[in-house]
Amino acid sequence: MKLLTTIKRAVFNARFHRVNRHYATDPVVGQRTKIEREGKEAVEVLFYYPEKNEKAPVFVQIHGGAWVGMDAVDDDRYCQRLSEDLGAFVVNVNYRRLYDKSFPYPQEEVVDTVKWLKENAEELGIDENKIVISGGSAGGHLTAGAAIMLAKQGIKIAGQIMEVPFLDFTGSIPIDFPEGNGLYDMMFELYPPQIPLDSEVLSPAAAISEETLEKLSPAVVIVCGRDPLHPQGEHYAKLLKEHGKLIELKKYEEGYHGFGTDKAEEMPLQNRLREDCYKYKVEKAGELFEMAYQRN
Repeated sequence: MKLLTTIKRAVFNARFHRVNRHYATDPVVGQRTKIEREGKEAVEVLFYYPEKNEKAPVFVQIHGGAWVGMDAVDDDRYCQRLSEDLGAFVVNVNYRRLYDKSFPYPQEEVVDTVKWLKENAEELGIDENKIVISGGSAGGHLTAGAAIMLAKQGIKIAGQIMEVPFLDFTGSIPIDFPEGNGLYDMMFELYPPQIPLDSEVLSPAAAISEETLEKLSPAVVIVCGRDPLHPQGEHYAKLLKEHGKLIELKKYEEGYHGFGTDKAEEMPLQNRLREDCYKYKVEKAGELFEMAYQRN
């Protein structure tokens, strides 16, 4: 059985690396950078500078892709637009996918990125008190986990924005995605996490403690009514609200996961919802920055 798993892992690794290798040389608007870490591999990021780079707020973007697909490059133009509309220094984190490093390695990359930003705030021309972390789908999952890790370490951020996040590997929050368990079982057979699946960091909606909730940064949760994951987001939002940590739960009743659909006639609606969601995130990020200003 162990030999079979090793063979399967090698096959999947080769496939993932082959499919994703173009990202390293794709042209980008952002500035490719590596954040060096003592005793660890550097974190790959893309930087987007605002027009006025003095005490600028910071928006940390974490891409989706089911933890094994996509790349920060996919969010390149999106991050440039965020920087322009928010007047923010945007950091697009190209975290290591599970076929390279399993959980909680990618969450740690986000945490270490935030620490580095705070340590180098003056040189970067940013406001260390105005850091928002955000992501969608798998990126929303990493956002939640990183926010928990930061809170437990006593590191304050302005807030977190989670869009259509995955938030529970325990199966205790029912979702309309019956094939999911099989996918997760295979994923963790090949890439076993270094912490339990029922830990706060991996399954925050099911496992987060009262103590940790009290320490969390303010949060915005965005869900879509036609997304099988919406019960997880709504459940987590309820917990956050009970502890005074929820800024708002936004639900797009007609939206699919990531506003994607195979039905051509529904594409115009999903595109409109996607654009509205972008503007909503800009608005809420601005609110979180302002709240951080008032606190400090």
